[in-house]
Amino acid sequence: MSIDVASSAAELHAARLEGRTVPTLTSRHPDMTREDAYAIQRAGIELRLEAGERRIGGKLGFTSRAMQRAMGVDRPNYGILTDAMVILDGRVRLDDLIHPKVEPEIAFGLDTDLSPAATAFDVLAGTAWVAPCLEVVDSRYEGFRFEPFDNIADNSSAACLALGEPRSPDELDLRLVGLALYDDGVLRATAAGAAALDHPAAAVAWMARHHPLRAGDVVISGGLTAPVDLRPHQVVTAEFDRLGRISISTE
Repeated sequence: MSIDVASSAAELHAARLEGRTVPTLTSRHPDMTREDAYAIQRAGIELRLEAGERRIGGKLGFTSRAMQRAMGVDRPNYGILTDAMVILDGRVRLDDLIHPKVEPEIAFGLDTDLSPAATAFDVLAGTAWVAPCLEVVDSRYEGFRFEPFDNIADNSSAACLALGEPRSPDELDLRLVGLALYDDGVLRATAAGAAALDHPAAAVAWMARHHPLRAGDVVISGGLTAPVDLRPHQVVTAEFDRLGRISISTE
């Protein structure tokens, strides 16, 4: 029996709004395919748009080789960003989330449509700005445990994101941009831009090959470190060499 796309999307949508978990889709539909998963994701985004949200871009998942090995996959995935996901005051309200975690990323602001044949060079040529980013991920599945297709259906675990000050991409070799991630002032992880598919612009190009990306889109290119669990009254800061810093606090 094939999976019901509309009801699966509605279930995940309701779980997000109500702050509750559901069993994984693959545990109930072992024949679920990647195409099913993206269809569910699209239907879920339509529910958000019908509720008044606006699409602003996209996000990459599973861009690091370590995460791909951990999940048993050989490719990234993508999700869609909406305006309701953007944190404007730097504060993350944990009551709105289920089991949130945070990852440092590099964000791209596009000023050109990207073709499905886009390369990393094309992405850089079509980027108006880059910025430090902290993405808060949150899964609607029990125990934050899921298979890759579950993650796709759940919009690549998208929750919210905070963006730092924009910089020109011409000023930086994004592969070599280092970062340090601090949790209440304690160093938790270090990485470089190359952790995202060997170059964060290559991650954006991968998404362009699978989903339309347009001028004006914001695209976050994938977590550069392992995610850090969020807890109340916490400050997480990512300091990027030459790119800047970004912080969030929880309440």
